Amino acid sequence: MNFWDAFKVAIDMLRVHKLRAFLTMLGVIIGVMSVSLIVLAMSAFQTYVSDQFSRIGSDTIFVMFRPGREGQFQGDVDALNVSDIDFIRARVPEIEIASGYREAGKHDLRSGITKLEDASVKGIDQNFVALNTVELLEGRHISEQDQTAKASVAVISEDVRNGLFPDGHAIGKIVQLDGLTVEIIGVAKNLELMGERDTKVMFIPLATANSKWLGGDKVDLILMRAKKGLTINKVMDKIWESLMLRSGGRPIYNVESSENILKIFQNILGVIGMILSGIAALSLLVGGIGVMNIMLVSVTERTREIGLRKAVGAKPIAIMTQFLIESASLTLMGGLIGMAIAWGFGNVLTVVTMMSKWPREGGLAAPFPMGAAIGSMIFSALIGVVFGFYPAARAAKLHPIEALRSE
Repeated sequence: MNFWDAFKVAIDMLRVHKLRAFLTMLGVIIGVMSVSLIVLAMSAFQTYVSDQFSRIGSDTIFVMFRPGREGQFQGDVDALNVSDIDFIRARVPEIEIASGYREAGKHDLRSGITKLEDASVKGIDQNFVALNTVELLEGRHISEQDQTAKASVAVISEDVRNGLFPDGHAIGKIVQLDGLTVEIIGVAKNLELMGERDTKVMFIPLATANSKWLGGDKVDLILMRAKKGLTINKVMDKIWESLMLRSGGRPIYNVESSENILKIFQNILGVIGMILSGIAALSLLVGGIGVMNIMLVSVTERTREIGLRKAVGAKPIAIMTQFLIESASLTLMGGLIGMAIAWGFGNVLTVVTMMSKWPREGGLAAPFPMGAAIGSMIFSALIGVVFGFYPAARAAKLHPIEALRSE
């Protein structure tokens, strides 16, 4: 009997005992499906995170004030401020562009008798949009002239426009908030970053926010971009050195790049995926034990058949090969079914996230991990060979006369 004949016999055995074969394959089906789904989900989230970070550029550098225990030190540095931007740029010529950002919290906006609650107000300068993807729908962005003149102007998101101006005409309109009145000069697309959809946003010039409203010259975050062709980590080291000079050697700042943060996120997702895949793969071992059990039952049921085949000249290696092919076929079929179910779930996940617009407007793209699925399927076939080896060896060792005499 050649390989193809043995495979056809194995398929015939599956047809004869459909329910028993399915229950035997169940552990393998669940294992392959679980591994495929986990790899699919992790791959989808890694792609999503990469896409989100691409909105701020892989070469963007962040400077934050993080005093920790040093915050108890009674010194002259208690926050980041606008002058820190000029201080760093004067000592790090490798910086191409820098921007300050200040969070002003949530406020109620009014235009005439119309009111919009809990809009996020952010103070930015003219360089902010060059370092972040803020897509403009109409009007213009905040300019250097607005910053210099401390102009009372603002750029709002489309949800703010829709909430305050149902007719869709916002440019040139006046909006009031606590202690400040601004003129709308632009409308931007709703912001979306890392699953946070900050849809009600108002941008005002940083200088306006500090001088006319919030007071002081504080910034919550400094964003910078190095010149093209330079190593980001070397530029970050120079920024850190200038900040240590600024603070008198106290490590009260954090300097990070979007590239490093992205690597951290991807590494974390990768480790989580490996751990979950390893746990899911345990069900393949459980399925393998089920295969061994059913193959032992099959050997017992077909003892007379084995004896007859040996009596007419079948060699032990042929008997062993037959049972190994049957057990491998059993687990391979389970792997194919598990892979098909995972493919279906992946499509459902893509459609559901697109309809619910989570975690972003376009949903979560979940391409089927063909490599991982095929690897799991091959592994399931190997499981069949490994766990089917003992029953196959037991069948091969049967004495033909004793096998024929069995009831």
